[in-house]
Amino acid sequence: MSKNPPSQARDLRIDMLRGLALLAIFINHIPTNPARYLTWGWLGFSDAAEVFMLLAGVSLAIGYANYQARHGWVTLAARLASRSFRLYRTYLLLAMALAAGGAFAFAVTDNRAVLWHLGITPLIDNTVAALPAMFALSYLPGYADILATYVPLVLFSAFLLPLAGRHPALVLVPSLLLWLMVQVTGRNLPSGFDGQGWMFNPLAWQLLFCIGMIIGLGARRGWSWPRHRLLDAAAILWVLAGLVAATPWRHLGITFGFPMEGEMPLGAKNDLAWQRLLHILALAHLVQRFISRDAAWLRQPWLVPLTLMGRQPLPVFAAGAILSFVGYCALVLWPDPSWARVLLVNLGGASLLVALALLKEWRAGNLSQPVALRQGLWLPVSLQPARRDSALS
Repeated sequence: MSKNPPSQARDLRIDMLRGLALLAIFINHIPTNPARYLTWGWLGFSDAAEVFMLLAGVSLAIGYANYQARHGWVTLAARLASRSFRLYRTYLLLAMALAAGGAFAFAVTDNRAVLWHLGITPLIDNTVAALPAMFALSYLPGYADILATYVPLVLFSAFLLPLAGRHPALVLVPSLLLWLMVQVTGRNLPSGFDGQGWMFNPLAWQLLFCIGMIIGLGARRGWSWPRHRLLDAAAILWVLAGLVAATPWRHLGITFGFPMEGEMPLGAKNDLAWQRLLHILALAHLVQRFISRDAAWLRQPWLVPLTLMGRQPLPVFAAGAILSFVGYCALVLWPDPSWARVLLVNLGGASLLVALALLKEWRAGNLSQPVALRQGLWLPVSLQPARRDSALS
């Protein structure tokens, strides 16, 4: 790969897209939520989870690309182990908070559907066995399971980053072979008491994380992105193929009769099927090629809420999971919701997530004086460059 002088400016595309993914995850975790049709999970093979995983790898590499050179490998490993433990701790706290909320909702409604929805039936029916299994990551309640997938990925990044720094193939080739093994054999890690595997199989999803790591490392070291019109055309065609396969217009009762409309499988999510992998990589290519990292519109005030959320991914994700459960109770356990209730759940939840991110940024000292009215849509904040990239921290 050829090299360009590396840019040290923060890439606002990462924050904006990660904030958009966090908002979509909050919305999509609420069954029957009409706002789900506004997220891109209905527009192709991949959804917000793939964006979140890819950007996690990108952010980690950007934050730690030169850490070993400055502080040594032992310090790098200790730092990443600390990050991994923080993810593990957040996973446990979130899982227990959701379990407590689900148990309370079950006690009030006597509706076991809430236990199934959160994946906490074993915790209620067999607490003595389920609780230690949850700590050992051999039983994963719903909503918090993607955090469990990050725990080993961040921990092993202490070995992956130095190898990728020597040559990307040292990481990508073994990672690709492991992913291929999963596609052929269906191998997964055990989870739960029903024989099922992890929802986000780390043996497969590690490939997307590693690809993100290589992208982030390339951004730090000035590697140029591949440019070719055929590659651009292939990415566009695959995104359009995903749109035809997903057929979002069918939810409106419209049928166009395209040859592959609704017939091409969307691919298994838990094993990161090839359709989903190629789709998120095509989207990443198009973003890199056609959206400049310093595009003026990325600094527009109306995008500040998304950027704020993207700069605080871990607390926003955890809070979003809890708010999704609240939304589930409001729209599913309390049936026949009015449009006012739907708007309250979605706009209220999104506003609380922005407020949380705003508070975290203010405490981190990343906020300046309020934005003036002359800048357009008023928002009571303007962003300063963050002291470090928040790679799921």
